[in-house]
Amino acid sequence: MEGYNYLIKRVCFGKQLKPKALGRLCGYKGDKYMKHIREDLSIEERSLDVGHYIDPGFVNYRLIETVLGEKGMEEINRRISLLPDDPEWLRKTKTGHIYTRIMLAFCKVVEIPTLGELLFKGKGRMFCSTEELVAVEGVYEKSRLTVPIKTKGDYGYEVFLEFGTEHIHSDTLKTELDQGNTLSIIAVNPKADGKSLTFQPLIIGSPWLEIDNPDWKSKIIWWGYEYYEHFIEDIDEFSECRKIPMPTVEDAKIMKQISENAFKHSLAKILGDGTVKDWGGEMSDHFSSHFHLNGKRVKAAFLLKGPANFTTMSLNHLGKNNDQIYRLSKEPADLLVVQHSHDISPAVQETLRAFAVQPSNPRRYMLIDGRDSLRLLKAYDLLDFALEMSKN
Repeated sequence: MEGYNYLIKRVCFGKQLKPKALGRLCGYKGDKYMKHIREDLSIEERSLDVGHYIDPGFVNYRLIETVLGEKGMEEINRRISLLPDDPEWLRKTKTGHIYTRIMLAFCKVVEIPTLGELLFKGKGRMFCSTEELVAVEGVYEKSRLTVPIKTKGDYGYEVFLEFGTEHIHSDTLKTELDQGNTLSIIAVNPKADGKSLTFQPLIIGSPWLEIDNPDWKSKIIWWGYEYYEHFIEDIDEFSECRKIPMPTVEDAKIMKQISENAFKHSLAKILGDGTVKDWGGEMSDHFSSHFHLNGKRVKAAFLLKGPANFTTMSLNHLGKNNDQIYRLSKEPADLLVVQHSHDISPAVQETLRAFAVQPSNPRRYMLIDGRDSLRLLKAYDLLDFALEMSKN
């Protein structure tokens, strides 16, 4: 491992990597993975205007031309005509990137849904999202593959990608398919067969971050997939929380006494918002345009869960087929927030991210669990107010 550390330091412009940053590069997940963003990056770093891209290891040129049509191909051909006279392998790589950028722009303009949205609505012929692919055998031998997608929630269908391996242009992608990984995908033409849906991919590749600011270019490449998640201390209106230590699990049990409505009114007091009575057709429990992320104004939509089911939040807490997260994602918000009086499971985090961080239209997301909820109430001296309102 020491030799690997040395190599990484040389690659990283001679800079020493923190152990956790090295872990992020190596792909460690679980609790340690969740701590990276919160502990290793500053509020400024988490709040940068970072773009989402797909590093294309798979490009189906013919199918993309069918989807884009004549007008789309005019722009692709124009950009290809501007390429320098590079070696053939480099020109092919640059051409793949041109196709990918145009496809992402197409998905944004046409508002192509994520896979979760498509499955929830039960209709649609194309998706653009980041999904977990199950490891598949035969990547290096077979001419055609069928790759399962591990969906977030039970939609009544198994979902697959089916494609020819001749469209794979990257050894890295072959390894990721062989071992299973989280990848960004644009795919079309679902074929239904009983309880399965099979899509044809246009683009497959690693989720990638981009930024125009040259001071940050060499850093963001190491931040990886978990970017776009935020925490209560990142929000200017919640800045007093930075002074409050994280409560213990035992202390956080007091959240069992605080109703969803009381927390909602406490939140409104902090933000200077009014409140609206809950109703069956609501897209979110609270919506606020009075949010600032490191000085930048953002709109936030909240999904709030009180102590009626005082256990770790799982996908079962969020309605049939994640319908509450789906409705939250339809709000015109820059930041999607899920709050619960208890802990929040990784499955909920992954699902919220899948709906929020679309490659063609990335948005930010935040989880506020019971301990962070208590920090918020304590920071703004609203704990007694919330307890009293809950009793009444």
